[in-house]
Amino acid sequence: MRKLWVCGLALGMAGLVGCSGTGEDSKEAAPSATPSAVTLAISGRVKVELSTDDTGPDIGKPCTPPPGSKVKAGAEVRVTDGDGKILGTDRLDPGEANGSGLITCEFGFFFKVPGASENYVMTVEGFPPMSYTREDIRRGLSLWEDQGTLSQG
Repeated sequence: MRKLWVCGLALGMAGLVGCSGTGEDSKEAAPSATPSAVTLAISGRVKVELSTDDTGPDIGKPCTPPPGSKVKAGAEVRVTDGDGKILGTDRLDPGEANGSGLITCEFGFFFKVPGASENYVMTVEGFPPMSYTREDIRRGLSLWEDQGTLSQG
């Protein structure tokens, strides 16, 4: 019985030594060549001028863009990578009045896309595509419609 106990102890100690490795710190291991999955949150607002004299809907209340505006609640917002692959879509939220002095009707959007690309193309339904870098998107997007043209604002 004593021989079995000593043998078991010796094997157990050998197993522990084998598990302890060489004593190298695992933090010094080379990073994996496979990139980790990254998700990029895309958020922003499309703004349309309503008035320059504080007239119009109360701030925070629902609003609609003026006649002639191409921005519409529910319009599709699409993001593609540089190769044209669709990465994500959303729809513009209902308009909400915002501002002081210059009152705007603002339509928000928010969604997530794979963040592996450096360059993205965003299209708001009814407008030409607009190019953005990953850093542009991280800062948040603010777009402005003026006389049927959408620009960064």
